[in-house]
Amino acid sequence: MKYRHFVTLTIGIYFLSCAYFNTFYNAEQYFKRAEKIRLEKAGETIPVSAIDSYSKVIDKSRLVLEEYPDTRYRKNALLLIGKAHFYRQEYLLAEATFQKFADEFGETYPFEKGYWQAMVKWKQGKSQAALETLISNLDEPLSNDQKAEVHLSISEILLELNDDKSALENLLKGAELTSEADQRGQIYYRISVLAFDKKDYELALNSNKNVIRYSLSKKRIEEANLQIVRIHRLLGNWDVVMSEIKSILVDNRFTRIHGSLELELVRLYQMQGKNEMAKNRLESIIKDYARSRNSAEAYYLLGEIAMNENWDLDEAEKQFSQVTKEYQRSQYTPTANLRVKQIKSYKDSQTSIATLLEIFLNTQADSANSDTSAANEIQTEDLSPNYESLANHYYNMGELEAFHFNRPAEAIPHFMKIIDSLPTTEQYAKALFTASYLAAQQDDTTKGIALRDILLDKFPRSEFSDYMRVRYGMDNLDGSSNQLFRQGELGWQSDPDGALDIFKQILHQDKSSDVAARSAMFLAVMYDRHFAQADSAIYYYEWLQSHKPESEQAQATINRYEELQQMLSMMNQVDTLDVLDSGAEIIAETEEIVVVDNQVDTMKIIEKDTEIIAKPEELVDVDNKETVEDTTIEN
Repeated sequence: MKYRHFVTLTIGIYFLSCAYFNTFYNAEQYFKRAEKIRLEKAGETIPVSAIDSYSKVIDKSRLVLEEYPDTRYRKNALLLIGKAHFYRQEYLLAEATFQKFADEFGETYPFEKGYWQAMVKWKQGKSQAALETLISNLDEPLSNDQKAEVHLSISEILLELNDDKSALENLLKGAELTSEADQRGQIYYRISVLAFDKKDYELALNSNKNVIRYSLSKKRIEEANLQIVRIHRLLGNWDVVMSEIKSILVDNRFTRIHGSLELELVRLYQMQGKNEMAKNRLESIIKDYARSRNSAEAYYLLGEIAMNENWDLDEAEKQFSQVTKEYQRSQYTPTANLRVKQIKSYKDSQTSIATLLEIFLNTQADSANSDTSAANEIQTEDLSPNYESLANHYYNMGELEAFHFNRPAEAIPHFMKIIDSLPTTEQYAKALFTASYLAAQQDDTTKGIALRDILLDKFPRSEFSDYMRVRYGMDNLDGSSNQLFRQGELGWQSDPDGALDIFKQILHQDKSSDVAARSAMFLAVMYDRHFAQADSAIYYYEWLQSHKPESEQAQATINRYEELQQMLSMMNQVDTLDVLDSGAEIIAETEEIVVVDNQVDTMKIIEKDTEIIAKPEELVDVDNKETVEDTTIEN
């Protein structure tokens, strides 16, 4: 009987221990699975699948601790829970768990205690304190694997602090010390990426070879082979590139990267000047790898060839337009869409210039053939070209060619059209500046300095002249736009009215630069929000939309501008109805009298039965236009 009870008890204990062992074993397996996924995505966002596995680690380990609080796996279970919380970015829970571990096992396991508490500090924003703790840990008697772990963590913190050089050094030490082959492969992958970004191609090449040697991930091995080909191409080892590509293309283990290898072959042809072979290969990639990242990139490269080598904008637009259709998630989609937009803008300007010049020629012909009657003078004036629009289109074409299509030499003539033929337009100063800058960049020093001197003479206080004085080491000029803007910002708190006058002065002397846009926005917002003067606010919001429509300031304020316009329109309709109801005779309905090109717009409101006639001194020039309210001009 005693023997039977003993056997029963023994069996019960055995099954009980098996139950919690299996639970803890499952927790460990989930952790290993999550770690493998996390390490493969090192430096990226942790995938949802890994986050889910970490959650199961926590559940299984907690079950062991709750059901069997005195288990011999208690230490390991606490560590697993803490690590899982850490990688799930639940840092307060991780901190509490590691503190519990420190209280129970800290004296016996000082490395785990110090290491994980330092890691939590780092994630809580105490990077320097964490770094100091980890560095001091290296002075302790640690195993090689523990040292490797510390070096890897130090490298992560240093990367966050933008100390790439020291991070690389620690990664290399970690790779040498770790005993786990797969982890060594992951470390070398991180080293290869960092080295490539820093253009240390020799280190990147060796690191990718080590990725192939140690990594257990097929994806990492494929990427390493592809990167080796790229590095040899950049190093000019073209025979090696050709040999590597040919050997991999016949290897069925690497079919996933065959398209990318063919694109590398295209780039090799381009570097060798074999442009026709490159184009033919791109066309074959489009057929062989249709609806893929590779075919989308091939369309993009064909667009670049059409634009940069052939200057065929119609063909370039056609090829760039195909990128999104081919593979919407391609990394080239945003750039290709931007290229399409730029090309359309360039072609629109070409068309608009042709139309405006035709109007100009027709106007000249009509003027020569017509009599001098007032009616014909008015007709000729109506048909006269919009010189501001013409200048804007010339500038747009020049800017696109110079700074987006990589044709700076070809861009200069567009700016010279403005300088030579449209000197009264608002783009004149900007054209002088840009043409001078580009001429200097093209080593045409004589033209660059000549245009610079015209700019300094005609627009001495503009933002463009400020830049030129700095560029050529010239003395600053009092009253420049940048200087005035700083003065206005500093003076706003103590003298708001004086500050507004300063910003108005900037608009008067420097309409085409960025500082003018900032000044107009300041005036608009302050009249709107601070002084609650809607008419004045609308004037400066409108100035932004008409003079600097593409500026950040115009884009940021357009909604408020339209809102104010709508609000004032509704108020004017209500006022008009009130006047009509009172039976008063309406002479005019607006509240402003403005001088525009020496013509007076004589619109004035009737207050009850009394007509208010504007006096001559109440007329305001267009450059200094302000609202006239009750015969008082606001400044």
